[in-house]
Amino acid sequence: MKPHQQGTERVITSLDWLAVLPVGLLLRQVDLTGCGPTCITVSRWRPGAGAGGLEGTGLCVCKEDGAVCGSDGRSYRSVCALHLRSWVSLQSGGERIRKAHDGECKLAPVIVVSPKKIHNVTGAQVYLSCEVKAVPTPVITWRKVSESPKGVKLLEELPGDRVNMAVQVRGGPSKHEGTGWVLINPLMKEDEGVYQCHATNMAGEAHADGSITVTEQNKSKKASLLAWDNPS
Repeated sequence: MKPHQQGTERVITSLDWLAVLPVGLLLRQVDLTGCGPTCITVSRWRPGAGAGGLEGTGLCVCKEDGAVCGSDGRSYRSVCALHLRSWVSLQSGGERIRKAHDGECKLAPVIVVSPKKIHNVTGAQVYLSCEVKAVPTPVITWRKVSESPKGVKLLEELPGDRVNMAVQVRGGPSKHEGTGWVLINPLMKEDEGVYQCHATNMAGEAHADGSITVTEQNKSKKASLLAWDNPS
């Protein structure tokens, strides 16, 4: 359901729209007895009425701009959006939703896009990437996973002293997301193995594995020639 125009006033016809509307958009009151403590009453102007075109006080706008975290664990664009959601919850027999704190709710890292499995030849340039969502924005690192002769799992922090490897991290592609890459150039046989994308913030941590399989280029060419000489 979309907002529609009525004069110069935009009227919201569905309560669910409040969570996605920009702060400051004029809304009809849900409670017609008056604006709540977090809102202010404003007049509206009718086109063509000149300076005397202001009439009534039946519209409310939110006084506070900024996201808040609700007691339901959800983030809201403004405290007014939270109060309206609480009103909807109470009307449907649910619980009152209160403001837990200013700012968005904390979210432990969640791997949105995991590293892939890659197969390439020595000398090539390859990379693995992962995307992580978290609030606050997570710290992303890369590790190479190996196993000791005694079967103990080992995690090597990257890039370490590897001259053919680089690790990069940036924000995005969406809000509260981060993307990390490990780039290898040129690819060597010893680079083969399992690589782990690890993300952490104050709310928790998460990780996901990808892998690189390496074929030596000379062996790859030889296999191609044999296949050409002996077609099936």
